[in-house]
Amino acid sequence: MSNWTAITQDMLEAAGHSAIIGAAQSAGVGGVDPVAQAIAGAVASVRRAVSTGNDLDIDPTKVPNSLMQLTVSLAVYRLMIRIEYLFTKGQEEDNAFIGSELRRISDHQIRVESPDTPGGAGEMQSQPLPFIRPRRRRYSEQAEDGA
Repeated sequence: MSNWTAITQDMLEAAGHSAIIGAAQSAGVGGVDPVAQAIAGAVASVRRAVSTGNDLDIDPTKVPNSLMQLTVSLAVYRLMIRIEYLFTKGQEEDNAFIGSELRRISDHQIRVESPDTPGGAGEMQSQPLPFIRPRRRRYSEQAEDGA
């Protein structure tokens, strides 16, 4: 079994959110699929948090299995905001929990499972920043560098 999974519309529907998906699709304007956009945004948010202390999978649509439900919930909440759905107190607390979990992952407090196909220098793979120091100017009788 794989460690990372691509989030699909079927997963949102299987979680019992068909009515929200239908409302978002009927409210959609233009050629943009609001469900695909919400899923892509949720996946990007999770991968961004994961990238700070973990390796990413080479497939940009995949998230760790341990964060699959969190990603589905985040995508659903994005759709609910799009259709101006009023959140219950429980949904607001759950949404706050998602944010705190993503912060904990980003702060290296939570590690996730290894990717199936490590991405190396993936689209959000954390890389150490180069340290650039200006060259010291030297003024002497032998060299008047910069003068």
